[in-house]
Amino acid sequence: AHHAHRAMAEFTGLDVGTFRPKVDALSELRLLKQSLDFRNRELQDSRKRLRHTQGRLSQACEDFKAERAGLQAELRALGESGKQLGDSLAAQKALLERQSETLTHERMNVDLLRDEVQRMREEQRKMPVQEGAPTNLRAAR
Repeated sequence: AHHAHRAMAEFTGLDVGTFRPKVDALSELRLLKQSLDFRNRELQDSRKRLRHTQGRLSQACEDFKAERAGLQAELRALGESGKQLGDSLAAQKALLERQSETLTHERMNVDLLRDEVQRMREEQRKMPVQEGAPTNLRAAR
């Protein structure tokens, strides 16, 4: 019984010399976990906004491509007088392609953010301290 009591005192850090550093370490870990949780929520919100923006951009690109295809058909019917408009459409097509590349780049960024969130979750799961007191201390009381 004495051995078990001594082991419990050592484990729970009832010795003042070891208790303070453990409390400080637990506080630090809780603060770190809170900041990771906050960062995780920020990343999730950013990801949602990026996906929403990507959806709107994709739809706008599709609408523009359809409209441009119709205009090009009309221009071919107009002949030479529509050449300047055709050149303008070619410039717009180049711009659209650059925007499409930007959108692809943004999608890659979203994937990187998703991987970072997953990595942070894995690190968080490996942390020794959960919210509140450890369950084995509650049982010991």
